[in-house]
Amino acid sequence: MFDERVPSFALSELVGTRVDEARAKGEAGGFQIEVVDREGHGAVTLDHRPNRIRLYARRGKVEEARVG
Repeated sequence: MFDERVPSFALSELVGTRVDEARAKGEAGGFQIEVVDREGHGAVTLDHRPNRIRLYARRGKVEEARVG
């Protein structure tokens, strides 16, 4: 069973920020950050990793953030 990690910040705080700012905040919280460019391929694996935050971005701004 996975140890579900909960960020010390709300994921909604990352939405609307620049990717580099969101990455820094997530990494400071102990998470691995994966950026998905919605203008590019946008394909992701379906594996669940509780220590990962995926940032879905367009034009350098985060549109959505998810743990797992």
